[in-house]
Amino acid sequence: MDSFRFALSFALIVCLSFLLTFYIYFRLLYGVKKNREVPWWIYKFGQAFQGRVYVEYENATTSAALRDANIFLFFWLLSNVLSFAFLYYKGGNYYAAVYQCCKLQFLILLLAMILHSLFQFFRMTFHSSREARRWYSTSNALSWLAFFSGVLLASFVSTMGFPERPITAQIDGTKLTIGSTKASALIDAGFSFTGKGAESKVTNKRNDPFYYGEYLEITRDGKSYGFMSVTPTWKDEDALKNCTITYYEIPGDCAQLAEVQFNKVNLTALSLSDFQTRKITDIFSLKPANYKEIQNEGYYVLTMQTKDHAFWKNYSLYAYFDTNGVVFHYGIRAQQSIWE
Repeated sequence: MDSFRFALSFALIVCLSFLLTFYIYFRLLYGVKKNREVPWWIYKFGQAFQGRVYVEYENATTSAALRDANIFLFFWLLSNVLSFAFLYYKGGNYYAAVYQCCKLQFLILLLAMILHSLFQFFRMTFHSSREARRWYSTSNALSWLAFFSGVLLASFVSTMGFPERPITAQIDGTKLTIGSTKASALIDAGFSFTGKGAESKVTNKRNDPFYYGEYLEITRDGKSYGFMSVTPTWKDEDALKNCTITYYEIPGDCAQLAEVQFNKVNLTALSLSDFQTRKITDIFSLKPANYKEIQNEGYYVLTMQTKDHAFWKNYSLYAYFDTNGVVFHYGIRAQQSIWE
């Protein structure tokens, strides 16, 4: 839980940094429209960012300063669009391209600042007017704060990862999203958990990094549909109906295997050869932004969101086979630090 609080604090700092960046821009826009000066601290902020050569920035809330800020934002947008287009063309996965763009914000903003500086240089070279040679503290504050925000975003995504779309299961017509669906949804659909009622207490002892809460068999009409880990979401103990399903496993010899699908793929239609010859992402039609596959003899695992799961959930899909190539069990797991 402490790691989640740290990650949440980090995320809030990133958001506040971007909010401050755009606050400066909109204060400049508002000041130009209403013919008012921006707060003095914005001027001081812009004057504080200096390179190796000292520049005397002009403290002005004018249309020229706004135009300079707009030019920088244009180059920032252009750099992002070009980076996204290249990454999408290279990988064919738009979600992965967005993820990579977030990771590369440091370089993207550096490129935008270089393009902006080059534009100013050529403007000063080919225009002899006094206005063309002015540098504004407001646009300088905006560009440097945007750069700082980009560094924070890149650091956050590189360490905390990126949100992935969860893997779903369909159990006899009932949709289950591992890591999100509550036990009450299954109880309402007619399922029951062996040895537990809706109001029964479930305890998360936090002594296992994989099996959170309690591991229970799930049945309906006397038929077994496998096993689940039911976990109190924000507490150490809660009623079963309020618990989150964090793991689902169905044995290969379960009589109801034909009634279970993972991401709309019928598990009985799969065999060992599918996992030996195809990527797991292709088998289940998944396009994660960040993932890792383990393909050993009889042991196949797909993990999505491979960074630390302090903030975003990790999702894993398992397929185990015995030495004869017969499936031992399939499973889906969600991991997050709030349950550890």
